[in-house]
Amino acid sequence: MVIQTVLGPISPEQLGVCLPHEHIWCDQRLAPRQELFGVTRSTSSYMKLNDYDRMCAELIAYREAGGSSVVEVTCDGWGRDLDVLARLSAASGVHIVATAGFYIEPCLPAFVAEWTVERLADHLTREIEAGVGDSGRRCGVLKSAIHRARVEGLELKGLRAVAIAQRRTGVAITSHTTGGRRQEVPGGTVGVLQLEILRAEGVDPSRFIVGHVDERPDIDVLCGLAEAGCFIQFDVIGKEHWLLDETRAELITAMIDRGYLAHLLMSHDRNRDHEMRYGGGTGYRHLFDCFLPRLRRLGVSPAEIQHLLVTNPARAFTRV
Repeated sequence: MVIQTVLGPISPEQLGVCLPHEHIWCDQRLAPRQELFGVTRSTSSYMKLNDYDRMCAELIAYREAGGSSVVEVTCDGWGRDLDVLARLSAASGVHIVATAGFYIEPCLPAFVAEWTVERLADHLTREIEAGVGDSGRRCGVLKSAIHRARVEGLELKGLRAVAIAQRRTGVAITSHTTGGRRQEVPGGTVGVLQLEILRAEGVDPSRFIVGHVDERPDIDVLCGLAEAGCFIQFDVIGKEHWLLDETRAELITAMIDRGYLAHLLMSHDRNRDHEMRYGGGTGYRHLFDCFLPRLRRLGVSPAEIQHLLVTNPARAFTRV
């Protein structure tokens, strides 16, 4: 049983402290269908991290704070580069897991519209089992993203291809489930709808990571998803325009108290310069410097924090 990184497979024990949902190298200016972002969106607001030296320093700062690994969730279509990630991993000493799968429709490669679901699944399977392009560098997780209030169109097509590839490869599926107010779905997370489709496609819910649950959280819905077997990922920690970190900490503590410790993951979803230390933000260290002290004040024990940071990610990203 292994976890696939851009430098090769590692054992679950080697993963260590892991941020399960981050970006290291991305550029939404490369997105093929930018018109779908909406006419009011400025390119200055796009997700972009593409300065090698600065990102290497960010990863080293994370490692010095106690971090060991990062799951880099940028998909094909807007700047994913496994060779750059491999260089950054080697230089920083941080394990990096790369992602196969599909982001929201504006960022989908043109071939998603042209190929059948089966051909897309074959493509994703190759990226997990053989590698991306000629590099031979392999991805270690699949991703599905939804940005509307329904799972539909090309995003549904991509989700079905991801489901087939998951059944073939055994890797986890991580998800983007924006909880904007335009998405009037149960509990504020499209993960509820994604899970229905994945179950119908034969995916074990324990291989599904419901992302961005802390944008519009409903604790009863989150506990229901955990009860079904899913991982519940609080992964925009530090982005308090969605929710205060203090409230996030209270929700995580409440879920631990309800018996769902083994289902929880934590991350930041860093993806823009201003969020990084070089841009005036807290970067990948926010969890250590700002959020864990909140959990400790609420009574979360060292053993429980170890579970959140180490045990759960190792279980989530081990290929089964």
